[in-house]
Order: sequence, then structure tokens, then C-alpha cells
Amino acid sequence: MGNLFKTSLMAALVAGLMAFAASATRADTVTFTTTGAFTGLSGGGVATGNGTSVATATFTGMAGTIQIRFSGANQSIAVPPQNGAVSLGIFTTAMTGNGASGAGTLTLTIVQTSPSGGSNSFTGNLNATFIFSGVPGGGGTVVFSPASVTIGAVTYTLSNSGAVTLTIPPNNTGTFSTPGNSVEATVATIPEPTSMLLLGSGLIGLAGAARRKFRGSK
Repeated sequence: MGNLFKTSLMAALVAGLMAFAASATRADTVTFTTTGAFTGLSGGGVATGNGTSVATATFTGMAGTIQIRFSGANQSIAVPPQNGAVSLGIFTTAMTGNGASGAGTLTLTIVQTSPSGGSNSFTGNLNATFIFSGVPGGGGTVVFSPASVTIGAVTYTLSNSGAVTLTIPPNNTGTFSTPGNSVEATVATIPEPTSMLLLGSGLIGLAGAARRKFRGSK
């Protein structure tokens, strides 16, 4: 009867710890929005819509104009599991006339509402030159840093080391490129210290119970 009791107790302890571990690693719903703000624009560049869901940098020169637009994201995702990277926003470009060049900075801000509230930002260095000489040409990049930011227990890590290549506009009549260039990131949650401590304490307790059972069976 004693051995049966010990076996039942061990089974109950294992089942309880497994249930606790499963709850501690349950999928969290991460909800956030992103905004962009252009600053430090070269050559008389003008920024509009800063700090909203859509921000645009406009550069004029070489008898033409280019526009670089950042459209923010509004996401609600479950982690884990997560299939692939998540978009933090999309760049599109447009050109009129013979084109232009521009440089500056885009601050990409993440505002998180769950599992906890908070915000953090990436800084992107923008350089672009788009020209028209019969067909659209040129190119541009936005390179973000740091590589990752954390808000509460959630970490956002940029893909491709934070580098985004801008698509050449489709024509020189002000039409924006499509589908655009996404700023991609993987999203992961960090286990809460309290949960890890409780799980560790439970495992220590289980080890102690197993040791006592082993000694008692001798």
C-alpha cells in the first residue's frame, strides 16, 4: 500500500509540474502599432505625417521629386508559435520628373498594448537616389539599429540585420511602388522570472521526493 501511495504521489507531482510548465509557456498575444518620423532630411527635404501611421519624406532636385513613404503596422499576433517574420511597416517610393536624391533618418516607434504596455524605437539611416532617363533607375536603402529592442517581456529582432532595400518607383509620374518593402522582425516573449523560479522550485521538490522514495524502498 505504501509503494502504491508513493507511486501515486510521484505521478501527481509530475502531472502538476507538467501542467504548470505548459501554462508558463502558453502562447501570449502580442498587440502593437508602429509609427514613423523622418528627421535630418538633406537637400531641403520635407517631412509630413511624422509620428502618425503614415509618414512621408519628399526630396526635390535634378528637375524632379522623389517621395519615400513609411506606412506603419497594426498587429495582433500569438507567440509562440509564430510562422515567419512580422511586418513592422512598409516603405513605398514615387518619382516625378527626372528624379532626385535624399538622405535622413527615420525613427520607427513600436507602441505595445499587450501583454504589457510600453514603447521602444529603432533608428533607420535613409539614403536614396532615383532618376529617370527613359526608364526609372537608381536605388535606396534604410538601415536600422539597434538589432533588437525589448518592451516588457517581448523582444523584437529585425531581419536582415535591419537593412531594407527600397524598390525603384514604377514610373516618373508620381505612382507609388507596390507592394512595397516591409521592415521585418521576429517577435519572442521572455519567460517571467517568477514563473521560472516557481518551475525551478517545483523541479527541486520533485527531485527531493524521488530521492526520499528511493531511500525508503531500500
